[in-house]
Amino acid sequence: MKKATLILFVFISVFYNVKAQSPYQVYFGNLHSHTGNSDGADDPEVAFSFARDSAHLDFHAVTDHVEQIDPLEWYFVKDEADNVTVNGSFVGIAGWEWGSPIHGHVNVFNTSSIITDAVNLWYTTDLPAFYNWVLTHQPALAQFNHPGEESYFTNWNDFEYIDSINDNAFQLIEFQFAQQGNEYYEFALNTGRHLSPVWNQDNHSADWGTKNDGRAGIWATDLSRPALFDAINAGRTFATMDKNASVWTDINGNNMGQTMIRYTNMPFHIYLNDGDAEDWDSIQLVTSNGVVMSFASSGNLDTIVPLTLYSDMYVFIRAIQADGDYIWSSPIFFTGVITAAENILISDVKIYPNPATDYIKISFKNFSSENTIVRIRSLEGKLIKEERINTMNSDFYKISLPELMCGLYIVEIESNGIKHYKKISVLKN
Repeated sequence: MKKATLILFVFISVFYNVKAQSPYQVYFGNLHSHTGNSDGADDPEVAFSFARDSAHLDFHAVTDHVEQIDPLEWYFVKDEADNVTVNGSFVGIAGWEWGSPIHGHVNVFNTSSIITDAVNLWYTTDLPAFYNWVLTHQPALAQFNHPGEESYFTNWNDFEYIDSINDNAFQLIEFQFAQQGNEYYEFALNTGRHLSPVWNQDNHSADWGTKNDGRAGIWATDLSRPALFDAINAGRTFATMDKNASVWTDINGNNMGQTMIRYTNMPFHIYLNDGDAEDWDSIQLVTSNGVVMSFASSGNLDTIVPLTLYSDMYVFIRAIQADGDYIWSSPIFFTGVITAAENILISDVKIYPNPATDYIKISFKNFSSENTIVRIRSLEGKLIKEERINTMNSDFYKISLPELMCGLYIVEIESNGIKHYKKISVLKN
């Protein structure tokens, strides 16, 4: 594990409904499946109906191998996707899978046509030509499928970053096994690509949506094809092995998938919800410098973790449930440099002794206010103590802790619209 770059953190839990990430709702589906048009079972109409009626998905994509379908079959799968779509109820998506025995496989969505010369040699060898086809058929969007599935794949030349135009068209990275999410996701992001994760089933049998409990999660304004594609383009997706678990992150209005200018003490909002309220054994904050924090939670979680990340390119959540199921959020990406003036804010407030026993002292360097509020919270966010203090005429303020049990707590100091957060450990004699 690389050196952590986290400076401060706090857990402030407030309990929202699953629809609280306004204006977005969470939808679950599958963006990779096959039918008898290529090497799967039955036909697209049956696949869409099964995904809707038996698997109870919100959306489902049929993505047969492009070298095995012809323009007429492509016309019919688009027609079936339109026929089954009822906005607000279920969305059918027509796509196709480009495959190379050298580079790997890619799903392509939101196109009116397919590659019609896929059996020619360029189909198997010329990755730049394939990239160019996608870029010249906008508003196409693409998904890197099951990275590392075969040992001889180059994984698209190790996810080589081409340019921002290519980066914007290739939005998604698919997992079908936890290993793919844990090994290739960070690797791909560290190349500079801005990818968002989804879990897909890659069905080759008549089990569309029921092959396993894995789902592609999308936070969209409504359940319609345009809204789902807009969400994918914005990076509001997640990959989950649990069919009713979801994750959302944002920083002060910057939603997951977006790029923002970094600053000190960024309030990283984490929302983890499971319809069965399963426990989370490990909730990891992952950046380009590795895991910077890991903690557990009993049941659903809605919390804020202030972060100061100096060089990290991104941060995302990887969480593991008690039964071993994983969930991965999209990243929030960072640009910019934290200035020395911003950094001073971190050192303005100090708390000692830490670990503490019966009291703490809070010192205020370059910090004064007639109306400062000190709150002590548990890690789960429960408010334990609150005091209003005056820092104008004192170098420090003493707060007694007789009611606290042994453990970790968060001290929140609010003054002049600025909040400072510190972690303390309490040890009783």
